[in-house]
Amino acid sequence: MPLNHFEHVTEQLAQAKQAVERMQENQTGFAEAQQHVKIAEEALNELMHDPDLISETDQKEIQRASDLLRLIVETYQASN
Repeated sequence: MPLNHFEHVTEQLAQAKQAVERMQENQTGFAEAQQHVKIAEEALNELMHDPDLISETDQKEIQRASDLLRLIVETYQASN
């Protein structure tokens, strides 16, 4: 995992968002979008449940990432 764990989470969220957007545009790529959403969820959960990682990341940023993930998941689910 990269040295900056929050950057890793943000990258995973961006990839999930792009995959869901592609899925909406093309009506294909459901498995790819699902995989990216799952990876983003896992990365964020790891960050949230490891006290050593949280101490190096602003709690406000974690909340924003969590909100973004929730919106991505809702968009994915609505598109299925």
